[in-house]
Amino acid sequence: MERAVGLRPGLLLALMGLGLFLAAAFPFSARAQNATIVSPAVEAGPALAQNDMVITPLPKPVPTPIIRPKGEYEVKAVELTVTVTDQKAKVHLRQTIKNTGSRNLELDYLVPLPANGAVGGLALVANGRELTGEIYEKDEAFKIYQDIVAKIKDPALLEFAGQGLFRARAFPVAGGAEASLDLSLDYLLPKDGGVVDFDFPLANSLTQGRQVGRQYVSVEISGPNVGGLFSMLEGVKVSKTGDVSRAEFNLENTPALSRFRLRYRDEAGPMGGMVLSHKPKKDEDGFFLFLAEPNGAQADRPSIPKTVIFALDVSGSMAGTKFRQAQDALIFILDRLGSDDLFNLVTYSSKAELWKPELEGMDEANREAAKKYVRGLNARGGTNIDQALKLSLGLNVGDGPAYLIFLTDGLPTEGVTNELSLADIAVKADKGRGVRIFTFGVGNDINARLLDRLSGGSSGYSTFVAPEENIEEKIASFFSKISHPALVKPELKVSVPVNRLMPEILPDVFHDSQLVVVGRYAQAGPANFTLSGRDGPNEAVFGYKADLADGPTEGGQQIAHIWAQRRIGELIDDIDQNGRGEPNSDQMGELLSLSKEFGIMTPYTSFLALEKQSLTDVTGQLDLTRQYLAELGNLQGASAVRQRENKRQFSGAVSAQSAPMPMSAKVSELQEM
Repeated sequence: MERAVGLRPGLLLALMGLGLFLAAAFPFSARAQNATIVSPAVEAGPALAQNDMVITPLPKPVPTPIIRPKGEYEVKAVELTVTVTDQKAKVHLRQTIKNTGSRNLELDYLVPLPANGAVGGLALVANGRELTGEIYEKDEAFKIYQDIVAKIKDPALLEFAGQGLFRARAFPVAGGAEASLDLSLDYLLPKDGGVVDFDFPLANSLTQGRQVGRQYVSVEISGPNVGGLFSMLEGVKVSKTGDVSRAEFNLENTPALSRFRLRYRDEAGPMGGMVLSHKPKKDEDGFFLFLAEPNGAQADRPSIPKTVIFALDVSGSMAGTKFRQAQDALIFILDRLGSDDLFNLVTYSSKAELWKPELEGMDEANREAAKKYVRGLNARGGTNIDQALKLSLGLNVGDGPAYLIFLTDGLPTEGVTNELSLADIAVKADKGRGVRIFTFGVGNDINARLLDRLSGGSSGYSTFVAPEENIEEKIASFFSKISHPALVKPELKVSVPVNRLMPEILPDVFHDSQLVVVGRYAQAGPANFTLSGRDGPNEAVFGYKADLADGPTEGGQQIAHIWAQRRIGELIDDIDQNGRGEPNSDQMGELLSLSKEFGIMTPYTSFLALEKQSLTDVTGQLDLTRQYLAELGNLQGASAVRQRENKRQFSGAVSAQSAPMPMSAKVSELQEM
C-alpha cells in the first residue's frame, strides 16, 4: 500500500500563506459574485484539510456557484410612498438596513418590477449617491431568478419569477453603519372596466424573509371619480378629503411583506363597484365579495332629505360630565341638519317627553329654539326606555330615510323593563316603516344585549362609549358618516343563484362610505348584479356585469376568510339574541368548524391543543366552546359590552384576519349594463 507523500512543515506553512494571500487579493470569484445577495466583503480562501501533516487531495470544482452566508444586518425600515394622478403612479421605495457586524457588506440589489404596468423613470440612490443598474425583461429576469435566487431558496423573490427585474450593485456598507437605498420609478397603472389595480412587489434581496423594524405604505390618489379603495390586507386605513383618497398601512417588527395590492374604482356614474370571487373546490360553492360606493363626484349633489330623531336619556345617572358631552353631541347634530331635513327631540327619565308634537322642518328659528331647549335640560329621575321608544317611533316619518339615535347610560327601570318585550315594542311601533335605530350605550351600567336587539332588527348598529371616552366625539363621528344618504333601503339581486348572503338586510349607503356584501355561489361564469334603492323620491337601479371565478384565484382565500368572519358574527348574534338556555349543538359545531377551517381566532372557540384537551376530542372542544359562549350571558358590565363589540367586529368584517397575506384575487370588473 502506497503511503501519501509528506510535506515539510516550512513548505506547508508557505503554501497556506499563499492561499490566504490569494483569498485576500481576490475575494470574489466570478461565479461567487453572481451568487451574492448580501455578503461580507472578505471571503475565506480554499480549505486545506490536514491529517498528521499529510495533504488530502482537493475535491474537483463544483459547477454550481458558491453560496455565501447572509451578512449580519438588520432591516430597519421599508417605506413605500405612492402618488397617483390619472393612473400615473410615482413610486418611492426606501429601505434602510444596519450592518450589525464588523466587516463591510457588499450589496447585490435585486428588485422585482411590477408585472402589470409600464415602468419608466427608474433611479436608485444609496445614501445620497445615485447608482447605475440594469433593467431585465421577463425572459432575462427569469434566468437570473433561476441562477441566483433559486440557489438561496428565497420564496419571496421566487414568487416574482417571470416578471421584470432591476439589479444594481451598491457600495460596501461599513460595519456598524446604516444605509438607505431609495428606488424611484414612474408606473402606469392598468385599468379595466373602471377598476384600477396597484400591485407593487415589496420582496427583494435586502429583506430575504427577515423581520422588518417598520413597514409603512402610503398611497394618495387624486381624481373626482376615485372611490372604492379596497385592500384585503388587514389594517389598511382608508380616508378621503375632497378629490384626494388615501390608503395607509403601518406595521412594527413583523416579517417582511411580499407585496402591497390596492384596487380602486375610477369611473363616472353615481354608483361604482366591483366583485371579487374565489371557488376553492370544484364540488363546493364559491365565495364572492360585492363592493359598491357612491362616486366621489356625487358627494357635491344635494343630500337626500332625511328624518333624524334624537332620544336622550336625562335620568339622574347621566348627571355630570357625560350629560354635558351628550348635550354638545346633540347640538353638533342640530348644527349640521340641512334645510330639507325633518327632526325632533325626545327626552326621557321616569317618563318621556317630545320637544314638539310632530316632526319639525329645519330652519334657523327651529335650530336656535332646539339648541336652547337642549341647553336647558337637567338630569334627574329613572329610565323609561319603553315610553321613549313609543314616542320616538310613533312620529310620522314618511318615505324618506329616517334615523333614530337612541342614547342611554343605564338599565330600564320604569314601564316595561323586559328586554324581549322592549324589542317587540320597537318592531311594532315602527310598523314596517324602516326607521334605522342606532343605539349608544354610555358606560358599563347598561343592558348591552338590549341595545343590540333594538338596533339589530332595523339594520342599524350599537355603539358603546367606555367610561373614559368622550360621548360627543363618538356621536359626532357617527353622524358625520350617516349625514349624507346616497341610496336608501338598498337591495341586491344576482342573476345566478346565490346563498348565505351577509348582511341579509342591507344598510343605507352614504357618501364617503362603502357597501360590502359577501355570499356564496354555485354557478361560475357571467353574472348580472343589480343594486336598487331610493335616491330621494325616485327609485334608483344600477346594473353591473361580472364574471364569477370557476376555480381558485390567487389571494382569493381572503374572500373566503371575510365570509367566514361574517358568518361567525352572525352565529354569535343568533346565540346572543336567543338568550334562552344554551346554544344548540349545530350552532356550536359550525362556529367551531369555521374557526378551525379558516384559522380565525374568536373569544368563543379554542382550536389550540391545551394541556388537558386534544384537538381531536370533538366533545371536549364543544364543551370548551359552550363554556366560552356562557360569557354572552353577561348583560351588564364591562364584560357584557366587550362581548357585543367582539360580535360586531366579526359581523362587519371587511378584511381578513389571521390569514395569509393576499397575493391577488380575481376581479370581476363591473360595467354598467
